Amino acid sequence: MYLPKKIIYAFLKKDKFFTKWKQELIYFLKEKYKLKSFYSFKKFLSAILFDPPSMVIYYYHKNPEGLKNLVELKKKFNMFNIPLILILDHFDLEWLISTSEWGDDFVFLKDKIDEVFVRIEYAFHRLERISDNNPLTGLPGNTSIYRAIERILDRYKPYAVAYVDLDNFKAYNDAYGFSHGDEMIKTVAKILTTTISDFSREDYFIGHIGGDDFVFIVPLEKVETISKEIIKRFDTLAPTFLNPNDREKGYFVSVDRIGNISKIPIPTLSISIVPVVKGKFKHIGEISGRLAEIKKVVKGIEGSTYFIDRRK
Repeated sequence: MYLPKKIIYAFLKKDKFFTKWKQELIYFLKEKYKLKSFYSFKKFLSAILFDPPSMVIYYYHKNPEGLKNLVELKKKFNMFNIPLILILDHFDLEWLISTSEWGDDFVFLKDKIDEVFVRIEYAFHRLERISDNNPLTGLPGNTSIYRAIERILDRYKPYAVAYVDLDNFKAYNDAYGFSHGDEMIKTVAKILTTTISDFSREDYFIGHIGGDDFVFIVPLEKVETISKEIIKRFDTLAPTFLNPNDREKGYFVSVDRIGNISKIPIPTLSISIVPVVKGKFKHIGEISGRLAEIKKVVKGIEGSTYFIDRRK
């Protein structure tokens, strides 16, 4: 699939050194990025405002005062998703710390061009990770989930992809309000993170699709133990999300849009699990389809539970 090149604006000094510097950098960037250089600060700011790039590289010592204008422009027009890399003549610890709130990275003139290229790559990937993360839980979102599943498709080591969601969550959210619902979602995220890290050390992935839907990936031999512990921890904490009266009754009352009143049990957790071994699935869509099938089965079982797809 063709992807357009990302545009990088560079504010540079017009001399022989930067001419060579720019040519060498373009060589590294040419496959994925397009570099457009500016020597007039006014034209540089105007271009950022009317045709925003994907990244800005700024030679600080050419126009130190102009950096303030650049930062103000980014703040005023909500351009925080445009990484800013500073080019510096020398290291100044105190000054660099003062720029950490709005600067994304820095390089020195003495740095090799391949090191500058690595900095650019790091800045783009860091932004991608941050943008993908769920704002409520901080866990990786759909793009990262897709890539994590893709990575295990052809591995010889068997893994399990697990889909986690809350039962009766919508009714709880309606009855108790969004703030309480958010706290429950954050609690599920913490349970997943602590439990999976306890049992799988570094070999795992946890993602937040959105709402009350999560995904985790662990070695296949560990998924059952981990799922049991997740459910145990959640069921221990779930009653605390109800007020004392509802907790004592074991249910809460929900009223739908047309006034129907229902008694809703304490929210429970469903975990749908699909084993992934080398050659079993050709693409992620097949795994998603299996998870959807298993989810229907799990949802039909009362209480918190997990279900592993045993089909070949």
